[in-house]
Amino acid sequence: MRYGIVAIGSRGDVQPFVALALGLKNRDHEATLMAHENFKEFVEGFGISFVPIRGDVEEMLQSDEGMQVLKKGDLLSFSKYLKKMTKNTAGTILDDILEACEKADVLVASLLALPWVDSVAEKLGKRWAIIQLSLPTVPTKVFPMAAMAIFNFPAFNLFTYRFYEFAYHLSGKKIVNKFRESLGLSKLKVPLLKQIDLEKIPNLHCISPSLLARPDDWAANNDITGFLFLPETVQKNIPDHLIQWLAEGDKPIYIGFGSIPVPDTNLLKALIRHLLDTTSHRIIFCFGWSPKISLPENPRLFTVDTVSHQWLLPQCKSAVIHGGVGTTAAVLKAGIPVVIASIIADQPWLGKLIEQKKLGVHIPFRKLNPQKFAAAVERTQNATIVNNAQVIGRQVSREDGVSRTLDILEKYFTPVYP
Repeated sequence: MRYGIVAIGSRGDVQPFVALALGLKNRDHEATLMAHENFKEFVEGFGISFVPIRGDVEEMLQSDEGMQVLKKGDLLSFSKYLKKMTKNTAGTILDDILEACEKADVLVASLLALPWVDSVAEKLGKRWAIIQLSLPTVPTKVFPMAAMAIFNFPAFNLFTYRFYEFAYHLSGKKIVNKFRESLGLSKLKVPLLKQIDLEKIPNLHCISPSLLARPDDWAANNDITGFLFLPETVQKNIPDHLIQWLAEGDKPIYIGFGSIPVPDTNLLKALIRHLLDTTSHRIIFCFGWSPKISLPENPRLFTVDTVSHQWLLPQCKSAVIHGGVGTTAAVLKAGIPVVIASIIADQPWLGKLIEQKKLGVHIPFRKLNPQKFAAAVERTQNATIVNNAQVIGRQVSREDGVSRTLDILEKYFTPVYP
C-alpha cells in the first residue's frame, strides 16, 4: 500500500514521521513523506521518498518577527504568527500537498497539516488518519485542553475542548474554505475537529502511555500509542572528539533547544557561564537551530551543532531542553532527569506534566535567571527525581510506539472486500 504522509512543522514535528515511514517500508509498504523543503536532505538521508512543500520553517522561526514571537513566549502571539505564515504561503503549500497526495492510496496527517489533508482526502476520495505528537485535542473529562489547564474538573475539562474546537474553526475557516472552494468542495458546515470526530477518523497520539494514559471516555478511534523513535542503529555523524571528551570525565549535563531557536542568546550565555563558574558540572551544548554564538571557553564545556539524542542522552546525567515532544521523548527514554525551559506552543504543557510526574523541573525560559537555573539543575539530582526518571526510562524503552501505530493504521486501511 502507498502511504502519503504530510508533516508540517519543525524538526521535532518531522523526525517521528521518518521513523513511521521506515516502519512502513519494513512492512513492505511504500511511504512518501511531504514536508517543508528544508528537510529534504534529512529525510532522503534515511532512504525515504520525499516531496518538498515550499517554505523553510527554520527561516521562518529565525526571522526577526519569528524571534520576537518566541521571546514573548505566549501562545496567542505564536498562534497569530502561524496563522499569518499559513495565509502567506497557503496557495503554494496546498498545491504541493494536493499534487503529491494524488499518487498515494491512503494519507496520514500531522496536526498542523490536518485541515489541508482533510480537504484533499475528501476531494480525492482517499481514506486518511491523524497522528498527533502531543497536545491531545480529543475531548475528555480526565484532563483539560493543554492551553487552558487552569483548573482540572470534569465539566471544565470538557468545556476547554469545545472552546478550542470553536476557536480553531474560527481562526482558520476562511483559509480552509477558500482552499475547499478551489477544490470544488462545499464550505465546512461544522467545526473541522467536530467533523473529524463524527467521521471516526483514526486520531493517534504518539506519546508514551507511561507519561499520559489513554482516557477511558475516548471513542475507539482515538488512542495513545507511544513515541515514534528512529531505530537505534541509525546513528550518524558522531564526532570522534566528542566521544573522546565524554570519556575524559564525569557524565555531563546536556543543554539544547532543538529546532526552536533560543530567543535570548545573552541570557543563555549568562546561564551557562554561571553554571561553569559556580559548579563542577561538565556541560555539552547543542546549537540545533539556535544562532551560532560565542560561549565561554572552558574545558568543561563542549559544543556541537547537532547530534543524535538517542545516542548522546544516555551518556548524560541530566538535560536542559525546551520541552519539544521529540527531545522530551529522547530524554525520557534515556532515563535521566530534565529541566524543561519552555518557550512556546505545547512545551509549557509538557513541562508541567514532567514536573507533576516528578521527572524534573519546569521553568519557562523567559523567567530564568542564572540563580534559578543553577538551582533547577541541582534539583534534578534529587534522589526521587533520579529514580523516577530511571523507572520511566525502562518503561519507555519497552514500548514500541512505531509498531503499535502501524498495527492500528494497517488494520484501519486494510481493504474490505465483499
